[in-house]
Amino acid sequence: MTAPLMPLSAETADHRAALPKVIYGSWQRAMTWRARASLWVQLLAGLGLIAAGSALREGLEALGAELNYLPLMPTVTLTAALLRVEIGLIVVALTALQIHFLFVPQAGTGHDLAQLIYMAASAFIVLLAEMFVRAQAVALAETRRADGIAQLNAAVIEFSNDAILTHRLDGTLTTWNPAATAMLGYAPTEMLGRQLSEICADAVSHSAELIARLSQGEAIENFRTKLRTRDGRVLDVSITLSPIRDPAGQIVGISTILRDISQSVKIFEALRQSEEKLRFALDAANAAPWQWNCIEDSSECSELFLRQHGLDPAKASITIDEWLSCLHPDDRPMALAAATAALAPGAADYNIQYRVERQDGGLRWIETFGRVDRDAAGVAQRISGIAFDVTDRFEAHERIAYLAHHDGLTGLPNRAVFLERLETALARVRRSRGCAVLLIDLDRFKEVNDTLGHPAGDALLSAVAERLRTEVSEADTLARLGGDEFAVLLTETDDPRVAVALAERLIGTVETGFEIDSRPISIGASVGIAMAPSDGLSAKALVKAADVALYRAKADGSGCLRFFEPESDSRMRQRRALESDLRRAWAARDFELFFQPIIDMKTRRVSCLEALLRWNHPDRGSVSPETFIPLAEEMGLIVPIGEWVLSEACAAAMTWPENLRVAVNLSPVQLAHIGLAEAITASLARTGLAADRLELEITETVMMKETRATLATLERLKALGLRIAMDDFGAGYSSLRNLQRFPFDKVKIDRAFTAGLGHSRQSAAIVRAVTGMCLSLGMVSTAEGVETEAQLDALDREGCTEAQGYLFSKPVPAKDVAALLDRLACADVT
Repeated sequence: MTAPLMPLSAETADHRAALPKVIYGSWQRAMTWRARASLWVQLLAGLGLIAAGSALREGLEALGAELNYLPLMPTVTLTAALLRVEIGLIVVALTALQIHFLFVPQAGTGHDLAQLIYMAASAFIVLLAEMFVRAQAVALAETRRADGIAQLNAAVIEFSNDAILTHRLDGTLTTWNPAATAMLGYAPTEMLGRQLSEICADAVSHSAELIARLSQGEAIENFRTKLRTRDGRVLDVSITLSPIRDPAGQIVGISTILRDISQSVKIFEALRQSEEKLRFALDAANAAPWQWNCIEDSSECSELFLRQHGLDPAKASITIDEWLSCLHPDDRPMALAAATAALAPGAADYNIQYRVERQDGGLRWIETFGRVDRDAAGVAQRISGIAFDVTDRFEAHERIAYLAHHDGLTGLPNRAVFLERLETALARVRRSRGCAVLLIDLDRFKEVNDTLGHPAGDALLSAVAERLRTEVSEADTLARLGGDEFAVLLTETDDPRVAVALAERLIGTVETGFEIDSRPISIGASVGIAMAPSDGLSAKALVKAADVALYRAKADGSGCLRFFEPESDSRMRQRRALESDLRRAWAARDFELFFQPIIDMKTRRVSCLEALLRWNHPDRGSVSPETFIPLAEEMGLIVPIGEWVLSEACAAAMTWPENLRVAVNLSPVQLAHIGLAEAITASLARTGLAADRLELEITETVMMKETRATLATLERLKALGLRIAMDDFGAGYSSLRNLQRFPFDKVKIDRAFTAGLGHSRQSAAIVRAVTGMCLSLGMVSTAEGVETEAQLDALDREGCTEAQGYLFSKPVPAKDVAALLDRLACADVT
């Protein structure tokens, strides 16, 4: 067992006299030796002490002293003090044996008893000394532990980043660390001995209630109060209060740890104000917050969100299926696709608009914005957003748009819309079939108006409009130009027979008779017809021509129809001659494919070439496709001609670089043909062209006359891997609905809008809207009719994907495509 040093410190010894210092130093060295020396060394030392005691006895006896074992007593005492207990007991036993056998071997019984008493006393001294040393060791260890704890506590207080104070129960400060000085500005010498209340800005912080709780031994954590700094500032602090106990366990003071939370308080206050402002803004905007957990397919929806969607406001969580069930059936695929797309890695925030079917049968328009939260791996975890009921806005916009484009009495398109659609149709005449304008004027209407009054006249006009509407298809336009004059725009036709048939139906439905205010009314109608392009290529010229024809019709009597040109028979003879020439041309394959490049706006490289059919008549010269294509459709030749065009275009594309596609136009007749998909498959197989290198362009008119068979055919073509493009986008009036019904790969912006870039804000706005819409829907946008650098720059600014037009090249024969590609590759089209 090791024996520690005596619990005396050097600092204490410094104040003593020299002899005690020497004695203390000797004792300290002896105890150090006792703790470190081995048992064998200490045994030898014990034997040496026995020998020294024996020598002392022999010397004294030689001097005449009769001392039996008295001289050995110092030996035992030193042994007990300097040696371990086991060695001390051995020394006592050896000393007793020495005395018994060497010094007084012939002693009597009294001496033996004395020796036993000597041994017991010596052993007691040894044990007592050991107990003393051990007690001193324990005392020293406790002293050192207490000193260590005190030093550690002092270091913690001294170097803590938190301000630490201690004070008595009466509030007198007893400790003030450097962090407290840094926080409050007071030096320890200024504060020790003073009252804590002098720096408390909040009297409640050290109230009698807190003192009472601390006096009962309770610790108080995270108590917030305010303290005043030396320079007069007031800090928000968080305080932890702990009672301080003396060795007897009595609470004599309080330990206080201060932490400056002023910045946190400011941040929390700013957050609170921001939350209040956000809540106010959401309430003011009638916004409904929501959050969808993508992992668990659960949501947290505000009460307003649930009310907007006609759901139970008490139901705080719904699944995505429950949300979709509230939507209009036509909007569900779009909404689900948007939500699914938002989960894709790297997907941006999304904004969608949809209709909600209410239980009362009404529809509400909802616009919602969502932001995706992702984990470190980019996996979507939740989508947070807000929803707005924008029904009023939609209805207001629709009403304004309606009034701007419709006649307030009959609900028909007005003159402005009619002329706009006529301009669009005329812009396409050079590339497609013609159009016709029918002007209808009511006979004897003035008599009704004058006799029965304007209310009856208005009612009659509304009734006439309803009847006329039933005779006009959705692809065409019926409008009221003013007074008792109506107009019909027939698109995609240059056959007078079609116009005649419609005119006769219109005249017949008006002549059937009406009943207004229980009075039978009989009126008639006259129709004037003008055909484009023969009668004009501008809206003004064509309407004027129809007006002249209407004048002649009215002059010839009620219920008449007249064309602008009286020589209709001559026109029909010319048509029959053209039909005969077209049949001979097809038999002799007198057709040729030309190709016009389509340029990628980003790379300024050719991405696709559009195949264009050309007919060079030996006498007529170059016959416009707008002339012979509609004729071929009516004659039934367009299907075999179209299959030939497909095969030739695919074969030509196989000679081009593999990154180039070929675009082929499909007529409505081809699309309606039952064998179209098989013909395309055969052409691809025969030529070896990959399906994704073939684009099929269909006109918007096809979608306007869309049937289930049409959509089925388009879906089948899409499944082959082909790209489907909508040609002449914007020339019709149901384009957005068309895009919703079928997912096109490309939208080609009609050349009428491209031509207006740079001098028409309307054209620029339409191009911007179309390109933005295509970007949102993942479609390619291609501008047709690009003829100037200014138009190209404008398209580039608006984000158009592709461009096509004479600026890059006119259509060239197949044999010149390679040279064209080389020229465009070398040209600086940037």
